Amino acid sequence: MRVSRILVSILICAAAPFAQAADAGVKQPVFLLCPHKEKMSAWSIFLLLDKSDPGKVLALGLEKLKRVNSIDLKKYEAVVEAQKDAKTEREELGLLQAGNFASGMLEVEKDNALDIQVAAQSDGSLRLMVSLRISADLRFVIGGKERAKRDVVLRYDKARKTWAAYADTLHDAEGAKVALPNPKMMTGIVFPVTGTGIYQVVGDVEGIGAVQLLDRAP
Repeated sequence: MRVSRILVSILICAAAPFAQAADAGVKQPVFLLCPHKEKMSAWSIFLLLDKSDPGKVLALGLEKLKRVNSIDLKKYEAVVEAQKDAKTEREELGLLQAGNFASGMLEVEKDNALDIQVAAQSDGSLRLMVSLRISADLRFVIGGKERAKRDVVLRYDKARKTWAAYADTLHDAEGAKVALPNPKMMTGIVFPVTGTGIYQVVGDVEGIGAVQLLDRAP
């Protein structure tokens, strides 16, 4: 099956349609990709939800939190709060309508930096796939072909009327399975960025804290 791509370069030019779509629903951030480097901007994955039925997903979106990172804000937790804060300056990068989840993806085209997909599950949840470029020929992947090692699912909490990302399966950088007696909420990942690539990735998991997911030699 041919995968259609929603390219950042196209979507930035199509700002008006994006704004109209956002007006039709409510944005809720669900996963954060945070660079641990000054002056860089974090990426926020969000869901666009029906205003009258927050359990209904209209679209998957990606935006850049301008100059928001865990160095300038001093800690990762502050970036998570900035992601939730409507006052944070952000640039909308892409929107993938729910009807295109099976065949589409969001992509940061520059440097082939990031690919994002979701797969709808029979229980209404969305299995997340994130592919982050970490060197010229290597990628760090959540879900997809690495699902057995890193499986993250977006689920709706009917009591709280909110969506969140949950780690169903995680293996650490040493290959050991992280003990998860039940799915744990995962806010996102944080990673130092050097001139030659990304060598470490840490996940933030509820009840566990920081989990080293990648640690490779420079």
